[in-house]
Amino acid sequence: MRHSNVRGLLLTGLVIPILLSAGAAHAMTVTFGNSWDNVPLQQILDARYGVGVINVATDYEGHNPGDADPPYWQDVSIGGLIVREIAGYDNTNTMGWYAETLNGRPVIDGSGDGVIFSGSMSQGAVATVAFPSGLTRFGFWLNPNGNQDSGAWAPEPEMFFSNRFYNDIGTTGAGATHAPFDGDVQCLVFNISHLYNGVPTYIVAWEDLDYGASITAAYTDTSTDNDFNDLVVEIQAASPVPVESASWGSVKALFRQ
Repeated sequence: MRHSNVRGLLLTGLVIPILLSAGAAHAMTVTFGNSWDNVPLQQILDARYGVGVINVATDYEGHNPGDADPPYWQDVSIGGLIVREIAGYDNTNTMGWYAETLNGRPVIDGSGDGVIFSGSMSQGAVATVAFPSGLTRFGFWLNPNGNQDSGAWAPEPEMFFSNRFYNDIGTTGAGATHAPFDGDVQCLVFNISHLYNGVPTYIVAWEDLDYGASITAAYTDTSTDNDFNDLVVEIQAASPVPVESASWGSVKALFRQ
């Protein structure tokens, strides 16, 4: 766990800027693989936002010196989010939010966290997230197997976090086989607020296998493809756009005690 002061813009209202770690002067290199689904993340984002509007290889937070690494969201007052699922290539993934304390890996148990999408959701689904009063900083988590008992790559109770320093390094903590070596990047964050006239909007694209495992061209039980297409969502501050629909779940209902 990295402990450091943080710096960034603190804006009033429902703006949710990514804060930057004071120690993030270096660039963080993500190692990509070829999608076993034959649907690269670049193709997914090109289809939604236009060809070349977002460069998957260079536009993620952390690629440039001074970028957010790890990314999280903070403001003086956060009301809620609208979350749209852009793509998902695994119907067992469950995604949620957690209150970010920067004091170590959170426990996902229904206190200070919540579910956004369960494995039953699909492309085009929209969820509204109403944060508890007083929340000013948050991140996201992914359970690769939802409420299933086990999985080939991520057996329960493995959880992945948008803060990469909370993730085990390599398969079951055995060490990453490729860069970065100091924390597995399980999701990529793209700031696309400029595409929405400045309304705070971000893409969060998840890899649901152990990022630090060996990258292979074909499926194996102990490797990954690092394609970041397994669950791709767009998040936006709730107030500036109308609510299309709502989908909620309970952590305690999804996870066995």
